[in-house]
Amino acid sequence: MGAVLVEYVNEAEPLTFEDVASQCRIDDDDEREFIEQVVIPGVRQAAESRSGAAIRKARYLERLGSFPKDEISLSVGQVFAMDAVAIRSMSGERSTLSEAQFELIQLGRETLLAPVSGHWPAVGAPTLTYRAGIDLDRFPSVRSWMLLAAAWAYENRELFSSGQSVVAMPGGFADALLNPITVPPRF
Repeated sequence: MGAVLVEYVNEAEPLTFEDVASQCRIDDDDEREFIEQVVIPGVRQAAESRSGAAIRKARYLERLGSFPKDEISLSVGQVFAMDAVAIRSMSGERSTLSEAQFELIQLGRETLLAPVSGHWPAVGAPTLTYRAGIDLDRFPSVRSWMLLAAAWAYENRELFSSGQSVVAMPGGFADALLNPITVPPRF
């Protein structure tokens, strides 16, 4: 199973109205609500969907059927903290691993969870609770992608209000801006 978003850990979107207004050369506040409620969350979600990485800091829950033999590749990229590794035994009992029993390994585009002892418990289904999200100052190209996407969405805003099908934003160069955080494909 993939990770499930539980909650955002802060109220702030990664872009502000002022960021988008500057990019789109907007001089007044007439469309502030549309930009803050539709454009900014939409471009952030699009960037998260394309990259597989969390951009807005949030808490995620991920359940596995059993422990793998080696490290666990977390479903969401840019994990910065593991809150809990809970185990459900075959009898239904629950226990939690201590922080000394596992470590997060940052590989740039993906994050692994590894047992410190070299092996996970032999039985049990783990539930992982973690926090993920990026600092846009460390990934300026992601900020650039989101600003380009916001400008495209603003320029094509009539598609959002009239119920038309949304044409995809041109990719290629722009999508390469997400490469530093894009989770590699898994087989």
